[in-house]
Amino acid sequence: MTQLQRRLLVFSILVTCSHSLFGQEAGEEKKNRIEARSPDGQFAFRYTGESEEEKQTYDLIDTRLGKALMSVAESDPDLGPSARFHIEGVLWRPDSKAFAVTAMLWKRGSSVSVFVRDGSAFREIELPPLPAEVPQKAKRGMDLQHVAELDSQSAIRWEKDRSLVVQIETIVDGNEGSVTATRTVVLTLDRSDKAKVRKSTIKFAVEKQSD
Repeated sequence: MTQLQRRLLVFSILVTCSHSLFGQEAGEEKKNRIEARSPDGQFAFRYTGESEEEKQTYDLIDTRLGKALMSVAESDPDLGPSARFHIEGVLWRPDSKAFAVTAMLWKRGSSVSVFVRDGSAFREIELPPLPAEVPQKAKRGMDLQHVAELDSQSAIRWEKDRSLVVQIETIVDGNEGSVTATRTVVLTLDRSDKAKVRKSTIKFAVEKQSD
């Protein structure tokens, strides 16, 4: 089970008894669609799952054989619409030996999963915790109790040195305004199963409600 699949299970447990047109669109419009081909043309991704009653999967396939190599994400139909996901994008490294997947998890923000080539297959790299925290100082005395978005991740680009740039966003708001924390990290992928943060910066955007 990949980290993304584990997150899907957790979020689906948190969100129940809800109905989503978002989930229907992700399944109906993208059933069996081939997309996000690798730069060398050897790999691509395929959606399966048409309705909320079916298992929804996002599989890495070998384009020459038309064969699924691994499932990057899948939903559990027994958990209903709350288990469905939407893939926002796949970012291939130019050498086709690694890719990063950004997936939207039931309107609770997006999550990034990274996979690297290992022989004839791919394996997932463990990412470190990547919080984007909003400190009290950044709130400038405003009473902001609501978390509108928490640690939403997006893969931005691969650097020439094969490191990956990821952006994380957290938004808190209230009657007085909102604060958005945007953290940008550069992740290095070595020969181990873990990514490491090489560089990290964070910026805050403050919006105050006018009287």
